Amino acid sequence: MAAVCRGARGRLTVTRTAGEPAAAAPGAYELAEARGYGLTAGDLRRWEPFSAIQVHWARKHGLSADDARRWAREGVGVRDAVRAVRLGMAPEQVRPWAAAGLPPGDAVEAAEAGMTLAEATAWLRVGFILPDAALLVRDGWTLAEADAARYAGVDRYAAAGR
Repeated sequence: MAAVCRGARGRLTVTRTAGEPAAAAPGAYELAEARGYGLTAGDLRRWEPFSAIQVHWARKHGLSADDARRWAREGVGVRDAVRAVRLGMAPEQVRPWAAAGLPPGDAVEAAEAGMTLAEATAWLRVGFILPDAALLVRDGWTLAEADAARYAGVDRYAAAGR
């Protein structure tokens, strides 16, 4: 079974496959944190490479270790995976977003707002970040309205204090 860990730019990546040696045993800090979430050392081993808080969150929301790993292989963390499963998404649905240079978690954010990849990239092209764009879309704003409102009443050339 493949394991995943955080790679460059915070993305989760596959780091080893079955038959390779396991990571080092959890340290005292990790075990204390696990106990705080009602987890055991065995739980941490079964859920490797996820942290105690990720294991707790996944289990609380019914996400299995195998499903969490499937989502992680696509670059989606546990928090976003829980949201994606609730929306009925499959891990493979984030691939086009990653191919477009967007964080896979943005696919989940956009899906919650009912946005397509094309709509999301249009908002990004005019300077909105996806979480803000998704909030505006959920509140009923169009891209043209949001873009105009963003600069309404702003005179960027006026001297300060006038």
